Amino acid sequence: MPIATAARVGFQRAAGRYERGRPEAPPAALEALVVSLGISSRSTVLELGAGTGKLSRKLAPRTGRYVAIEPVPAMREEFRHALPDVPLVAAIAERLPLRGSTVDAIVAAQAFHWFDIPLAMAEMHRVLRPGGTVGLLWNARDESVDWVHRATEILDRYEDRAPRYRHGEWRHAWDKTPGFAPLEKHTFPFVQRLDRDTALDRFTSVSFVASLTGTRYTEAESAFKELLDTHPQTANRSEIELPYQCEIYTSRALPQAG
Repeated sequence: MPIATAARVGFQRAAGRYERGRPEAPPAALEALVVSLGISSRSTVLELGAGTGKLSRKLAPRTGRYVAIEPVPAMREEFRHALPDVPLVAAIAERLPLRGSTVDAIVAAQAFHWFDIPLAMAEMHRVLRPGGTVGLLWNARDESVDWVHRATEILDRYEDRAPRYRHGEWRHAWDKTPGFAPLEKHTFPFVQRLDRDTALDRFTSVSFVASLTGTRYTEAESAFKELLDTHPQTANRSEIELPYQCEIYTSRALPQAG
């Protein structure tokens, strides 16, 4: 099945900006993920939508075998540069090139909302061993801070119905799809510290912004520049603080009915 246009085009264009501007998950969230999923040096772990390897570089060393799936070529190039020894496959979550019952845990960071959820969950259930675990992770911007709220208002102008974590459709689809225990949620606050150019990378790496062309992209980029250069919380700062809530959701595969 095709990848959503915003993801296919935007992440291809902005892979370098994504690598520079996107934060890694905080250590406390990573530790909670490892414990909740039962990951150990004997585990086989599959990552879906691995991107540039932000999560892989932290989790892979803690596993027995780690396999990353990423469909966008430019993201795979960034991943391979950072993690030359981690197995990386060009594939999608809805059609996994693995045998059934071969994986102990599946993870996805900043990615699950892009999937066709029922198809992806069916594939996840197929490749997981009985009782296998799932961990979903998002670094959600803390919009209680005014400049972050203003940045989100700019993003919202260009969304054009692209899938987004904050809309929650992925969660509704999960709850309606059988095969897994209910999701358990844990939240970990943290702050990403950026210079002005990297903060600009952070927002222009958003897929539906990066997929814009011509004057539309110039308009969006200019709006972010103006915000960073004029808002009291960001203007003339050598270090800009971007607060997040790292939200992780965990579950496990249930036996097939019948």
